[in-house]
Amino acid sequence: MKRLWDFIAPFVRWIVLTVLVFVALAVMIRFLGIQPPKEFTLATGRQGGAYYAFAEQYRERFAEEGYTVNIRETAGSIETLELLNVGEVDVGFIQNVVYDDVRADPELSTLASLFYEAMWVFYRNDLAARPHNVADLAGLRINVGEEGSATQTSSRAILALNGITQENSTLLTLSSAEAAQQLKDGGLDAAIFVAGASSPLVRDLALTPEIELLPFSTADAYASRYKNVTAVVLPAGVIDIAKTVPAEDIPLIAARATLVASDKLHPDLARLLLIIAAEIHSEGGILEKSGEFPNAEPVEIPLNADAVRYLENGPTGLERYLPLWLASRLERLLFLLLPVALILYPLLRGVPSLVAYFNQYRIKRRYQRLREIEKQYTGYNLEELDAAIADLESFQRELNEQVNVPTTMLDELYDLRMHTRLTLDRLYAQRNTLKTAD
Repeated sequence: MKRLWDFIAPFVRWIVLTVLVFVALAVMIRFLGIQPPKEFTLATGRQGGAYYAFAEQYRERFAEEGYTVNIRETAGSIETLELLNVGEVDVGFIQNVVYDDVRADPELSTLASLFYEAMWVFYRNDLAARPHNVADLAGLRINVGEEGSATQTSSRAILALNGITQENSTLLTLSSAEAAQQLKDGGLDAAIFVAGASSPLVRDLALTPEIELLPFSTADAYASRYKNVTAVVLPAGVIDIAKTVPAEDIPLIAARATLVASDKLHPDLARLLLIIAAEIHSEGGILEKSGEFPNAEPVEIPLNADAVRYLENGPTGLERYLPLWLASRLERLLFLLLPVALILYPLLRGVPSLVAYFNQYRIKRRYQRLREIEKQYTGYNLEELDAAIADLESFQRELNEQVNVPTTMLDELYDLRMHTRLTLDRLYAQRNTLKTAD
């Protein structure tokens, strides 16, 4: 039985050690965060807009990964920002402009910039005087976007810069869909939209014979004046090549659409959002170059630090071989353990010396006990000698049965056993001498 145990003991120790390692990892993973929730809410704009269309793409991709995305339709970026501030939604598409009426909560952060949203100023081509720039819209019936939308904020700012206000023009606040229909029916003279070039509404108006798109001939000036504005060009024929719509290149101004999330959003969901965002937006579009988005360009709502690292460095190697939730936890585990390892390394180097010192101390302490007996036994009477022999025999059994030391110190243990045996022999001889004398 002892031979069998000696054979299997190393395997048992390795099995126990492996189990303990996995238990420790499970505890650490539990400590570092539970698996992300399987459901979250994404705020968009109105149906028919680019935000909503992209949200549906996100929902489809997340469904493939086993997650449910609840789409929350809003009037626009301002309403989305308000919902994020109070925690009614987890993440939302927001136009990167300055908002005077509402401020972002400090617990919000931007995950990425996704695409350009151009400002589209459409007007009816049957106006008495054809406008050539924004200032020429003065005195007309203009829709500036519905309440709660960043479109209205941006539109009023651009119109005011060109001297157009509620006092000298009729500024209406219809939804995008209502404004588009009113423009077609003649109820509006002009309407301003802020949307991606892929928006179905933009395409529909651009292909309507009675509607024209107003160029921003001074787009570079707007971009120079406002840090959140970018000058872009709508290429000729890009809406409809066969009909050459538009007939020529049209300069426009654009802001960036961003993905903003609460800091309470699980980090793994934030990472997965970035992965899917890269799949959807990296190919570019009518106004965007391939690979230009998503990016970590400076935005009004501060960027998430983890998102910046991901956007700049890309996915880690672990994500290629492990599920996202496990890869992210192992990364955080390594991040926590690395500084601990650097601190413990010099301490652990001294462990062998400490163990050796401890074992040497065990041997030396017993040698001291043995030495005390050797010094005094010649003066013992018979009763004291019997007690010393009983004590030393117990000491010998302890050495043989209970004291274990590393292989490198076996010679010292064997020496101690030999000296104990010699001392016992002397005690036996002394006892015999005393008995003979009696």
